[in-house]
Amino acid sequence: MNDSKSSPGSLRPQTNRAPGRSLAAPNSRNGNIGLMERSGKDAGAGPRPGNPGGVDTKIGQTIDYMLQHLNEQVQVAKLASLVNISPSHFFALFKRRTGCAPIDFFIRLRMQHACQLLDGTALNVKEVAAVLGYDDPFYFSRTFKAINQVAPSEYRMMPRKMKNSVKHAALLRDTGTATKLDIIGLSMQKVV
Repeated sequence: MNDSKSSPGSLRPQTNRAPGRSLAAPNSRNGNIGLMERSGKDAGAGPRPGNPGGVDTKIGQTIDYMLQHLNEQVQVAKLASLVNISPSHFFALFKRRTGCAPIDFFIRLRMQHACQLLDGTALNVKEVAAVLGYDDPFYFSRTFKAINQVAPSEYRMMPRKMKNSVKHAALLRDTGTATKLDIIGLSMQKVV
C-alpha cells in the first residue's frame, strides 16, 4: 500500500501533514506539533562558537549599513545576507532586538535624516526627497508626516525645541527603540 496515511495495523504512524512537510517533536508547553525548544534563556542571543560577535553585533552591522545607504532602497534579504542569516530569521531577530521591523526602522532612520537636512540645509522638500532616494515628493511628504506627525514644510518652520522633540519621538514612537538600542550597545547619537 503506497498511501501517505498508513493502515491501522501498519508500523508508520498516521499523520495529517501536507506532502513535503517533515514531522517535528511536540512542543512541551502546548502539546501542538512544533519545533523542540532550544535550551537557554534566549538561544542565539550571545556569542557562541561559529557565531563570533553574536546577534547584537549583527544587528549593529545592519543598522550601520542602513545609515550608509539612506538614499537607496533596502531589502530585508540584502540585510540578512550581510550577516549570513536567513531573511525570516533575521527579521525575527531584528524585531526582537529593536522593537520594530527592519524596513520600518530604516524608514524611521530616513525620516531622521530628512529632519537633519531640513534643519541644516536650504534644500526644499522636493530636493530633500530626492537626496533620500524618493522619486515622488508627495509620497515622501506623506511618509514624513506619518512618522513625525507633522508635514516637512511645517517641521521646517517649527522652533528648535519643538523640532528636537519631534526628531527623537519619531524613532521611539510605539517601539521602545531607545531602550533596546542601549541593550545592543548602539547609542542614540549613532542612530540619530
